[in-house]
This record gives sequence, C-alpha cells and structure tokens, in this order.
Amino acid sequence: MVVENVVSGRKDIVALFWENKLGVDVDDNYRIIIFEGSELLKNSAPLKSHLTLIDGPHRLSDRFLRLHFNECLVVCVCRGDVMEDYQEQEIENFMEELGVYDGEIDTSDPRWSTPLGSHVHAYLLRRKMAEYCDTHDEHLNQINLNQSD
Repeated sequence: MVVENVVSGRKDIVALFWENKLGVDVDDNYRIIIFEGSELLKNSAPLKSHLTLIDGPHRLSDRFLRLHFNECLVVCVCRGDVMEDYQEQEIENFMEELGVYDGEIDTSDPRWSTPLGSHVHAYLLRRKMAEYCDTHDEHLNQINLNQSD
C-alpha cells in the first residue's frame, strides 16, 4: 500500500469508490462522478460536487485518481468488469494456459478471440501502460532532480 493511494472517508462513499461506482475526474477540477449507487447516499449528508485535496506528503496521487476513474469508466460505462462474468480461478487458469505467467504467450491461439480472451488482453494492455507510465514518471522525476542540482 502506498500512502498516496489511501482513501478514507464515509463508509458509503468509500464502498462506492472501491466498487468503481464513484470516481474523481482529475481533469475536470476533481469533479466527483457517481456512476451507480447514488440511491445509497440519499439518507446521508449531501456529497460535494468536487474533491478538495490538501497539498502535502500524503496527498492523493493524481495518477492514482486518473487510473481509478478510467477503471470506473470501463466498469460502469463499458460494462467491463470481468469478475461479473467469470470466477477468479477461471481467469487465472485461462491466463496460465495461454502462457501469460511464464511469458510464452501464443497470440495465434484462437482463445484470444473469445470474450474472456478480449478481457485478459485489455487487462494486459492496461498493465503494460501503467508500467510505462511508472517508468516515464520515474525518468521525469530523475530529470527534475538533476536539473535542481
């Protein structure tokens, strides 16, 4: 766990956040978007329209919020939560059979054209993009550190 990725708050709001039903659009001035489940908040204090962040060493990461918001879009708008259609063990077995874990992926295997194959492929692409972003961010930070010396 990274401190910048810790979310605290009202139990009902945090539950919606972790279920990808509530997200924060960083690029729209940290606007809070409720995709699903707004009826669960009716008996609570009203939710603010925008998230207020306090700068400091434990501030939520914009990158984390963006990645989470993208996941909300996939789950709620595109209906892309693979866990609704498949059991975790079924996904693990599929990935193992297709060589994901040992790095021997055969892209010509017709199972990649199945719905589960498409979900796994999208997951692998998202993971590769996140790794690229991490490497890119580290490189930029190193450049900034070198320039400040």
